[in-house]
Amino acid sequence: MDLGSFKKIKVDETQEFKVFVKEIDYLIEFFQRFSELIFYNGRLNSFHTPKKTFFLNTHLIDSSAQTLQSIKLCCSIGSFSDANTLIRKLRDDLILYVYILSIINSRKPFIEDDLKSLKVDSPEEFANSFSNIRMNNVMTDDEKAVYAWFNNSVSDLEGSVRKKLEFHNYMKTLRTNQNTSQILQEYNLQDYWEVLRKKLNDYVHNNGVKFASQNLIRHNNMYLDIHLKNINIRTSYISSFFIVVLLMVDSALISSTDYMDHLNLGLQPPEESQYFVANFIQDFIDKKVNGLHPELKQYLKDNNINGMKIE
Repeated sequence: MDLGSFKKIKVDETQEFKVFVKEIDYLIEFFQRFSELIFYNGRLNSFHTPKKTFFLNTHLIDSSAQTLQSIKLCCSIGSFSDANTLIRKLRDDLILYVYILSIINSRKPFIEDDLKSLKVDSPEEFANSFSNIRMNNVMTDDEKAVYAWFNNSVSDLEGSVRKKLEFHNYMKTLRTNQNTSQILQEYNLQDYWEVLRKKLNDYVHNNGVKFASQNLIRHNNMYLDIHLKNINIRTSYISSFFIVVLLMVDSALISSTDYMDHLNLGLQPPEESQYFVANFIQDFIDKKVNGLHPELKQYLKDNNINGMKIE
C-alpha cells in the first residue's frame, strides 16, 4: 500500500468502528422512539406560574438523539476529545430534563387552603368554590430558574438563581428523592458517576495535552478500539442513569401505546393497560439498565413512582 492510499483510510472504515456503530445507533434509535412515545401518549407536563403556563415537550430528548449523532460523527473522523465534550452535553441535557420534571411535579400552582375549601356537594357549589381558587404567586428559586429556561430569559437571572441551572444543582435536587438517593448509594452508581464527571470536565477544559491529542486519532492508532469502547460505555451509562432517575420522578412516561390505541379506536382499554411498559423501553432496561447492577432492575420494578409493570 502506498503512502497516499494509506492516508485515505478513515476511522469509519475500520472494523472497530463498525462494531461501535451498532451500539451508538441503538441509543440514537432509543431516544428517537422515546420522544415519539411521549408525543403519541400526549404526556406533556404543564408548569403553571403566576405569569404563564408552559408545557415540557420532548425537545431535550430530541436534542439528545441529535447529540448522539454528533458524537458518532466526531468518532468517525477520530475527534474523540470533541466526542467526549459532547458526552457531557448529553449528560447535562438528559439530567436537566428530569430536573425540570421534578420541579414541575413539586410545584403547587394554587393556594393550598383554597383547594381544601372546594365544595363538591353539588355542581353549583363546586363551580362557585372553584372560581375562588387563587394562583400561588410564590416561586422557589428552582421554579424561577425553570421559568426562565422556558421563557428563554436565563441570562436575566441573578447569579444565585442562575446557578440552579447547573449540573450540581440538578443532582442535588434529584437526591432529595429518597429512592434516587438510595439507588446512588446502594447500587454503586455514585462512584462511577463521579469518575465520569471528572473525566468529562477534563475534556471540556482540555486539562492536559493528552486530551488535545485525542482529537487526532487515526485508523491505525493502537488504542482506537479502547477510545470507541469508552464512548459506548459512557453514553450507555448516562442513558441508563437517565432512565433510572426518570422512573423515580415520572415513570408513566414509559407507558406503552396500548391504552391510547384502544381509546383512539373507541375500544375499552385492557385492565391496567395504562401501566404496561413499551417493548423498546423494556428491551433497554434489560440490555442497558440491568447492566448497571444485578439487583437494580428489581428495585425499579418495586419502586418506580407510578407502578409501571416492568418485567
